[in-house]
Amino acid sequence: MSEAALFAICARVARHGLITAECESLTGGRPDPDGIATCERIDLVARAAYVQTGLAVLATGRSLDELVTNVGDATFAADGFRIDVHDPSDRIGRSTQEVATALADVIPYGPDLSTPRCRFVVAAAADRLIFGEVVTVTDASYRRHDAKPWTTSSSLDGRFARALVNLVPHARSILDPCCGAGSIVLEAASLGLDAYGVDDKPAMVGMTTENLAHFGYDATVVRADSREHEQRADAIVTDLPYGHAIDADEAQIRGILRRCVESAPTGVFVAPADFSMWIRAAGYDDVEVCTVRKRAGFTRWVHVARRSE
Repeated sequence: MSEAALFAICARVARHGLITAECESLTGGRPDPDGIATCERIDLVARAAYVQTGLAVLATGRSLDELVTNVGDATFAADGFRIDVHDPSDRIGRSTQEVATALADVIPYGPDLSTPRCRFVVAAAADRLIFGEVVTVTDASYRRHDAKPWTTSSSLDGRFARALVNLVPHARSILDPCCGAGSIVLEAASLGLDAYGVDDKPAMVGMTTENLAHFGYDATVVRADSREHEQRADAIVTDLPYGHAIDADEAQIRGILRRCVESAPTGVFVAPADFSMWIRAAGYDDVEVCTVRKRAGFTRWVHVARRSE
């Protein structure tokens, strides 16, 4: 399929830059404000956290009437179909039922709303209406990890942790040098990656180990000082340690970052502020940043860093 023949629909959450970052990483497309992205690929959508659906374009139109005409002229199999409508900004100006009925009337097959064999979506982008067939959807497997036996007040939820791992989709091995209770290690292991977790606190190592065992995942977890531990991987993905006073943690964080540069060519670092300067000083050359506002007064900064080979 050509680049223009694929699109995706993403979750819509205000002030959540990780959604755009994950979509770009997995599909090559940037979602518009309504969560619609024209994509280069959709084969990785099944592992996504915030990218919900990957679709193949069957027809487009600048108006509903034009879309109906073009769908009627298109050739595709659709026995037992269902049509959903994604129009959060009400660009079409018609009810979901009206839109679905107008399109169903020109499709020469029978619908099946309860157990459809074919699923179609009408998506209202800013410049056109798109009619596409659902090819893949997220399996949302990260959700089960929120029921892990052990967690802490600072643990990342499964969806957030999965999206972080998805920022390095071509990595076959992931190292979390500050693994805590293991949210990131769980997500990496669940995707079949070689996962490594390190923490200097015995309790955290124990929690991560038990959480992995609970779901039957295999990973390597060790107690060690992440400023000194030698473990190489394709990518680092970690939530950096920090207390109420970031300055008090600076030496430790900088030490961890210096070791990370030696351990992996790519790193994903979560922090409570823009740590780009520290990350570059450690030896990563290229740093991209997105922010996620979790609640009033608290924003997470997600840094994707790369070093020159």
